Amino acid sequence: MGKVALITGASRGIGKQIAITLAKEGYDIAINCREINEDVKKIEEEIKLQNVKFLAVKGDVSVFEDAEKFAKEVIEYYGQIDVLVNNAGITKDTLLMRMKKEDFESVIDVNLVGTFNVTKNVIPYMMKARFRKNN
Repeated sequence: MGKVALITGASRGIGKQIAITLAKEGYDIAINCREINEDVKKIEEEIKLQNVKFLAVKGDVSVFEDAEKFAKEVIEYYGQIDVLVNNAGITKDTLLMRMKKEDFESVIDVNLVGTFNVTKNVIPYMMKARFRKNN
């Protein structure tokens, strides 16, 4: 059984490159994205060229239930999670005096709360896997 990497925010940018690099190292890949779109289909094609498995799960990391669903779907599909890369993030670049409260809150929700949500839901599976390997 190979290793499984779960990457949030991997449909483009740094997350996409992390997913491709891990696939080249032989990891099966699971990504989380807000929408299953053309970017996701392109990364799937690139990753499958590495002869590894690929799974994309739609969901918003800032929503705890979405993160819980994401972790469960990855476990159902692969049976394990070995690596978690919390890469999902957004920015609302503007001067603080022009920034709306809602924009600030959405940045915090995705960048901080999202990291908590995904980690909180993935760590029990990673701990079980570690325990099995050490015994």
